[in-house]
Amino acid sequence: MKIKSAIIGGLALAFSMGSAHATQFVKNGDFTELTSGLGQLGYDTAATHWATTGYNYVFTQADKSVYGSYGALSLWDQANRGASTWDGLTKSGTGNFVAMDGDFETGALTQTIYGLHVGRTYTFSFNYAFSQQYGFGQSVTEDLSASLGSSSVTLPNAFTNCDGNGNNCTGGYLNAEHGFSGWSTYSTTITATSTSEVLSFLAGGSKQVPPFALVSDVSVTGVPELSTWALMLMGFAGLGFAGHRRAKNRAVA
Repeated sequence: MKIKSAIIGGLALAFSMGSAHATQFVKNGDFTELTSGLGQLGYDTAATHWATTGYNYVFTQADKSVYGSYGALSLWDQANRGASTWDGLTKSGTGNFVAMDGDFETGALTQTIYGLHVGRTYTFSFNYAFSQQYGFGQSVTEDLSASLGSSSVTLPNAFTNCDGNGNNCTGGYLNAEHGFSGWSTYSTTITATSTSEVLSFLAGGSKQVPPFALVSDVSVTGVPELSTWALMLMGFAGLGFAGHRRAKNRAVA
């Protein structure tokens, strides 16, 4: 009976620790919860839990036109003879992405994150890319600024050879005519200084080509503290000990 209780207790502890680790603080991070379908945010649709004042759109597939204040809009991809092999989808192939104009009526995409604990560490991550509006030409320089509370970054610091000469990116991503950068993932850890923090994205770019920065799969999750890891290890150790005792008793019998 004691062995059985230890096993049940250890399993309950492991599952409870796993649930705490998996807590997601971003709401609608894949932008699939929309009030009126795909289109321009703040004009003919909205993404629940998100706010924006810029010329920003929600897409499922880049070459499939969505509509806004200036009519239909789509992005270059392989299907409409863009300069890349991009299939027009998110990095994972599921969910939606937000396309943010970096040079025309720019405005941030924001969400206030609630339920944080001051002093605790959280993982902030998202997928991002750079594209251009279909029907326009010329190369363009693009960037994306992201922030959560006091932590901020301006991308692309993860791209290399962005000028075609083997150099790392400085001053933005140089996107070729009708081009697409490819998806990248940004991930960092932040320490909460308040129980709520503002999460924000803002696109930047040169020339009205127009340049569009893309964002998808936004996530903020809790990082277990050392004491939590210790409890988890104790739980698993208890399971191992109980299993060993049970095997030993069977051998004696």
